[in-house]
Amino acid sequence: MTRKLGRSVLTRRKPRSAPQPARARTRALSFPRKRPAAQGSRKRLPARVLPAPRPGLQAHARGTVTAVPRSGAHAPYRDWPALRPGDRVALFSPSSHQGQAPPDSIARAREILAGWGLRPDDPAPERRHLYLAGTDAERAGEFQRLYLDREVKALFSTRGGYGSARILPLLDRARIAAAPPKAVVGFSDVTALFAWLHWAARVTVVHGPGLAGPGAHGVAGSSRGRSDDVAGSSRERSERAPGAERSLEALRSVLFDPHPRPGYPAELIHLPGEPRPDSVTGRLVGGSLAIVVTTLGTPWALDTRGAILCLEDTDEAPYRIDRMLTHLRQAGRLDGVRAVVFGYLRRCDSEPPGLLDQVLRDVFHDAPYPVATGLPAGHGDPNLPMLLGRTARLDFDARGPNTPGRAHLQIL
Repeated sequence: MTRKLGRSVLTRRKPRSAPQPARARTRALSFPRKRPAAQGSRKRLPARVLPAPRPGLQAHARGTVTAVPRSGAHAPYRDWPALRPGDRVALFSPSSHQGQAPPDSIARAREILAGWGLRPDDPAPERRHLYLAGTDAERAGEFQRLYLDREVKALFSTRGGYGSARILPLLDRARIAAAPPKAVVGFSDVTALFAWLHWAARVTVVHGPGLAGPGAHGVAGSSRGRSDDVAGSSRERSERAPGAERSLEALRSVLFDPHPRPGYPAELIHLPGEPRPDSVTGRLVGGSLAIVVTTLGTPWALDTRGAILCLEDTDEAPYRIDRMLTHLRQAGRLDGVRAVVFGYLRRCDSEPPGLLDQVLRDVFHDAPYPVATGLPAGHGDPNLPMLLGRTARLDFDARGPNTPGRAHLQIL
């Protein structure tokens, strides 16, 4: 009821109409179509021209990095030309300083190179910043200057430790990608630099012994971050680990051979179910497991699609190995791999031993690709050189799923 001028007036409400169908409502809200313009009367808007993106990374003041997408993600990697006697080479230090290494460790490394008939550059003055071999700008500048110098045919890292990841945003991707490829040798922390070179320049690298740092040449007792074990020169060969000479000879061989095709034994620990081939082929990528994991989320995270992923490390507890492999898996970096092969996992087992093997078998129990261990590469003795970026084939004895057997990794 409503009141109007003091009188009560009964009003009869109008019944609500039924809701319209969805199609009717849509039709009611639709805009009328415009008639097509006559032939030749339509105005053309000027084309919008976007500036071409600069190649590489743009480093900003606060350290953030903007990635420019690369082209040719599946282009083949470029190999370096074989070394010849008389070639000029250089040592570089992208990571930790020499720590408590003997003062003549750099001289010993130069003596090794000279013994191969090479001409090593004079060593740079020793730099120290925190635990690093100089500031980020100094270490990045050293590497870029040597890599862009066309007279320098190969670069040998002095040691690993930590720090190579810090120099990557300071490198000029466009200039390094345009430079002729050259051999870059190292392992451990240098894995980060290798991942960047794969991404930026599509070049192969040599995962092999450092020549002047802790654990050089696979000296027994070496580990990441320790500085009490440094390989000696030829006058101290008797003090080296048994595989040191083998490591050095293998490194010299792959550097001087125009078509190096080294092979490595391994032990098969997992095979997928049917069908089971006798071998798999893919591009060889990898390095230190801990460093590979730190590249996730960066533009230079390893492209593992269709690859044989080789991982090694030292002084990591089994649960940490589990955690890092789980991280790789959940990040999708184990999707599409052709195989996973482990090098040394030095001092990564527990007491009593055997837990690490159980962890690896558990993590990969349902993997649709073969898994092998025991590759003689990384933090161990001998530390044989692996040509990351080259195509490789993993041959194995396909006796049955989860059946141990022999395997062999062959560079093609």
